[in-house]
Amino acid sequence: MKFTDYFKTAIIGIKTNKSRAFLTLLGIVIGISSVMTMISIGGGAQNLIISQVASFGSNNIFIEPGPWSKSMEKGQGIQSIMEEMQIKTLKYEDALAIAQDPLIDKVAAFVMGTERVIYKDESKKVSFFGTTEAGADVMDAHIEMGLNITDWDVKSMARKIVLGSKLKEDLFEDDNPIGKTVRIKKTNFTVIGVLAPQGTQMFMNLDEVAYIPLTTAQKLILGRDSIQQIIARTISEDKIDEAVNNIRLTIRERHNIDNPEGDLAKDDFKVMSQKQTAQILSTVTNTITVFLSAVASIALLVGGIGIMNIMLVSVTERTREIGLRKAVGAQEKDILWQFLIEAVVLTLLGGAIGIFLGFIASFAASQLAVAFLDPSWKFIFSLNSIILAFSVSTIIGLIFGIYPAQKAAKLSPIDALDYE
Repeated sequence: MKFTDYFKTAIIGIKTNKSRAFLTLLGIVIGISSVMTMISIGGGAQNLIISQVASFGSNNIFIEPGPWSKSMEKGQGIQSIMEEMQIKTLKYEDALAIAQDPLIDKVAAFVMGTERVIYKDESKKVSFFGTTEAGADVMDAHIEMGLNITDWDVKSMARKIVLGSKLKEDLFEDDNPIGKTVRIKKTNFTVIGVLAPQGTQMFMNLDEVAYIPLTTAQKLILGRDSIQQIIARTISEDKIDEAVNNIRLTIRERHNIDNPEGDLAKDDFKVMSQKQTAQILSTVTNTITVFLSAVASIALLVGGIGIMNIMLVSVTERTREIGLRKAVGAQEKDILWQFLIEAVVLTLLGGAIGIFLGFIASFAASQLAVAFLDPSWKFIFSLNSIILAFSVSTIIGLIFGIYPAQKAAKLSPIDALDYE
C-alpha cells in the first residue's frame, strides 16, 4: 500500500468513531494549550522585566548589602536578596566615597519602607524611599511641580516630601499640594514637589510612592543608620566594568575586608551592573516558565496515556476488521501503519486545536496583565513555541501509538476472524 492509502484508511477509522476520537483529542488539547499559555506568560513577564530594568538606564550599577552567591547567578537568590535588604553593612558614607570616583556621574543612596501618609481626613498606605538629591535622576524620575529633595535636606534631616502623581491625586485631588503638610507616623512633612507620572516598574507603581530625605527616613521613620541600596551611574556604558571594580575596591577598603584574590563571597556587599541584574531576573522568569510548563506538561502525559488506552480499545473493537483485512492480503506493516497514523493524526489535530486555544488563552492572560499588573505588558506568542507544540504532538502520537499499532499488526487473521 502507498502512504496515501494508509492515511486515507486512518482518516476513515477516525471518522467512524467520532466520540472515541474526541476523547482522545481532549487530553492533547488541554496539555498543548496549557503549555502554550505558560510559555506565552513567561515570555511576557521576561520581556516586561528586562524592559523595566533597562528603563533605569543602561549604565547604572547597583550596590546592595550581603555577599554575592552562586545561587544568584542561577536566578535562585531573589528571596535572599529581599532578606539581605535588612543587613546593615552599607552606610551613607559608602555612597559618598563611591561618588569620588571620576568614572561615576551620580550616586544615590536609598532606604525603603511602608507607612501611612495622612492629610487631614485622607490616609493612604504607601511605599516610600528615603534618598538623596540624585535619587530622582538615577530612577529616571522628573519633577512636574515644585522642587526635588536636595543634599542639604539630607544633611539637615529636613521634614520635606515629594509625592508621586497618583499619591498627590489621592490626597489632594485637584488642589495644589505645594507647601501643605502631611504626616507619616508622628512626623509632619512639608510637600515640596510632585513627580511626573512614571507608571509601574518592577511591579511597583512608582506614581504611588513618596520620596523623603535619606537621613529623615533613617532617624525618624525607620530607626536605622544603614542603607539598603546604592545606585551609581557611570559617565558612560564602556566604563561600567572598570567602575564596578573600583567600587568593590573602595568598599573593601572602607569595610576593612582583606580580599586580595577578589572572592565575591568574602565581601559583605554585592555589586551588580544593569546587565547582570537583567540576566538574573531573566533567569528567574525562565525558571518559573519551565516549572509551570512542566506542570502543564502532565496534561500532555495524561493525554498520551489516554491515546494509548483508547487505541487499545479500538484494536479490541476492530479485531474482526483487522482479521478481514489480513485475510484479503494486508500485511503486518499495513495494519501497523494504519493504527500508527491514526494516533499521529489525532495528536496533530489535538495540537492544532491546542495551539488555537492556547493563543486565545495567552491573549486573554496578556490583557489581564495589562489591566492589573502593567500597561506595558506585551503579548508574546512565538513561532518557536508553535513548532515545539506540533513536534511534541507528533512525538506523543508516535510513542503512545506504537504499542497499540504493534498489537493490532501481530493479531492472527484466524483468531481475529473468530473473535466475537
